[in-house]
Amino acid sequence: MNGAAVLTAGAADAVRARYAMRRQRTGSANRGHIQLSDGVGEVTIKLGVLALAGPDNGGTYQYTLSVLQSLRHTSGVEITIYGDPKNPDFAELGYPICSFAESRAQQLAALVAHRMHIRLADPFASQDILLAPIYSLALLHTSKPFAYTLHDLQEIYYPENFSWWQRAWRYQVHSQLLGRARRVICESRHVKADVIRYFGLPEERTVVMTAPPLQQFVADVPDDWSQAVRIRLQLPEKFLFYPAQFWPHKNHLRLIEAFRGVAAEVPDLKLVLTGKKRDEYEAVVTTINRFGLGEQVLHLGYVEQDDLQAIYRLATALVMPSLFESVSIPIYEAFQVGTPVAASGILAIPEQVGDAALLFDPTSVASIKETVLKIITDPEAARLLGKRGRDRMMMMTPARYGAQLQNLLRELL
Repeated sequence: MNGAAVLTAGAADAVRARYAMRRQRTGSANRGHIQLSDGVGEVTIKLGVLALAGPDNGGTYQYTLSVLQSLRHTSGVEITIYGDPKNPDFAELGYPICSFAESRAQQLAALVAHRMHIRLADPFASQDILLAPIYSLALLHTSKPFAYTLHDLQEIYYPENFSWWQRAWRYQVHSQLLGRARRVICESRHVKADVIRYFGLPEERTVVMTAPPLQQFVADVPDDWSQAVRIRLQLPEKFLFYPAQFWPHKNHLRLIEAFRGVAAEVPDLKLVLTGKKRDEYEAVVTTINRFGLGEQVLHLGYVEQDDLQAIYRLATALVMPSLFESVSIPIYEAFQVGTPVAASGILAIPEQVGDAALLFDPTSVASIKETVLKIITDPEAARLLGKRGRDRMMMMTPARYGAQLQNLLRELL
């Protein structure tokens, strides 16, 4: 690991005193260290990362992997993943993995116990500080300082996408965790404003940090690898790419209707989708067949990480018609390989893309169609957008995000 944490002399003394007392209580020395800027000693910091998201969790899983990869660019912390030890993506990172999962029943028990002021066992007792890319209600029963990421408050904007129980659950989860978190991570200023507005959280306890795409997107893939992926997945020569699960807010149905109009003007263009066959998948297939687009829409299902970069490179454009996003990871992934983007002009997306994408009204089929056609029919405009996206990503690297994480971890001490 590179770099070193920088603390003032006063902060160094305070941390050293705290961990001296801890060592006296436990009678043990910890592994790893943070170099203190006053040069008079070292202290031990153990970081537990709660990685409860899996491949089925869509963007939150990509976000979790990005956080874990960027932690390689921090220094002086010994990292333990709390998650699934059988997950190959976690195992590949090389961190120790402590088996940890939360069923809904366990989450409910943890929430009820907390509301009744009953303290449950702390599963993170061996750690010094905790970082949770996705929430865990076990955090309500730890004495360790922690930060967790609140990804969005979609239920406030689209309550119709959630049952009464789901809305009540999300409110209880976040209201209780916000009451105990040392820091709350938001991926955009928009989400930060929502958290402050709806939960009354003091601004100084929030931090805006946007994770970069996964590290493998940093390097270009060879053309022969991209072509091999094209052949294996039977990808067309020209296609729009939309990688998303079939959740209602992903807005597939309007996209399919808009694509019907695009395909009428550009008949050799296809649409490539990903995502598991669940949620609104059947409704999307029905719409595709009703519009006679069965030969022009390709569904890949779940795509392995190793194939994603090649697909982005091969795509004519990424289209992102989602009705709600705090931050769209596919947009960053497209930017990184220079693929032009057409996206919803809603909430945090304009903040995310700047001038590097064309924006449309995701509730308007005509707006989606017209914006996509601008990219497809104007190669120079598409080239310029791709360049702007790639330039934008030069400022978002795992190393830079790792430095932000280093500062955050210091604030948890």
